[in-house]
Amino acid sequence: MFYNQAKKEAIKRLQNAESHYNSLGQMANDFTLNLYTLRKSASLAIDRIEKYINTLANTPKEFDKEVHEVKLNIREFKEATRIEAENISDNIKAGGAAAGGVAAGGAVAALGPTAAMAIATTFGTASTGTMIASLSGAAATNAALAWLGGGALAAGGGGMAAGNAFLALAGPVGWGIAGIFVVGGSLFAAHRNRKAAEEAQKVSIEIEQRISVLQPKVSKLIQLIEKTDKLKSALNISLMVNTYPKDYLTFSNEQKESLAALINNVRAMGQLINERIY
Repeated sequence: MFYNQAKKEAIKRLQNAESHYNSLGQMANDFTLNLYTLRKSASLAIDRIEKYINTLANTPKEFDKEVHEVKLNIREFKEATRIEAENISDNIKAGGAAAGGVAAGGAVAALGPTAAMAIATTFGTASTGTMIASLSGAAATNAALAWLGGGALAAGGGGMAAGNAFLALAGPVGWGIAGIFVVGGSLFAAHRNRKAAEEAQKVSIEIEQRISVLQPKVSKLIQLIEKTDKLKSALNISLMVNTYPKDYLTFSNEQKESLAALINNVRAMGQLINERIY
């Protein structure tokens, strides 16, 4: 009975840590998908800008060159969106069943191809040290799977083993898919008070360490979303398409400045799309 209070306090700490951990994990999931959606939209806007510039006569050659270089720089992101689209198409053809690729394996089956590619284009490196987004085709898909830890989950089984598999992941997203730990009851009830308190404390420390890693990543996600959303609004070319002359030589000075500013924004957006969180 001596450790009964310690057990209760340790389990309470664990419950609080798990709640915070899962909340942050869900935020990371949501923000990562939000950022990926914004980046896809921005990438399409860059495509439209390139087409618009190609319709103009007598534009400075450096404009074409700069936009082309940006498109080359974001080709890895484009490849990720292609992988996503292919896997979605495969899943539809398979009637919604996992058809291989990103849809295969533990956590990834729950996340789906969109979330998997969102993760691969937002966070650091594959376990081999290779940038996931620098890979292509099946290699990119497999690297994303490995990074997400689908294999670790499959090998780890369920319950606490699955929780430990998640704790072993290098990346944050996927933590919010479901409750990772079963606390406060069946998990610790079979243990003596002292052992239960020690085990709960140990797991709490692990989770709290992960929280300390994840919190700044969530903050960085918020910053990237805000910056990307703000800059994306500066890529709108409706006014130019509808009102500007079709020959650059007949542009007013103000129109030329606006087009030059647009090119600068395209360059800045290319850098934002490529920015990763480590």
